[in-house]
Amino acid sequence: MSFQEPSRGLIGIRTALTLYAVLIGFAVFTLRGVPLYIALLIILGLAAKAFLHHLRKRLE
Repeated sequence: MSFQEPSRGLIGIRTALTLYAVLIGFAVFTLRGVPLYIALLIILGLAAKAFLHHLRKRLE
């Protein structure tokens, strides 16, 4: 049996959350009304998914 090292992602969680924050900033400055709310919902959902994935990887 061979030991496999855990694979690392391309960027860390801090960088990912920072990029999501920048994306939220662009959405707030460019969108208005319902499209803004939909974009925020999608971005926040993706950020939550990334954060939960990070937490699960740390528990392993």
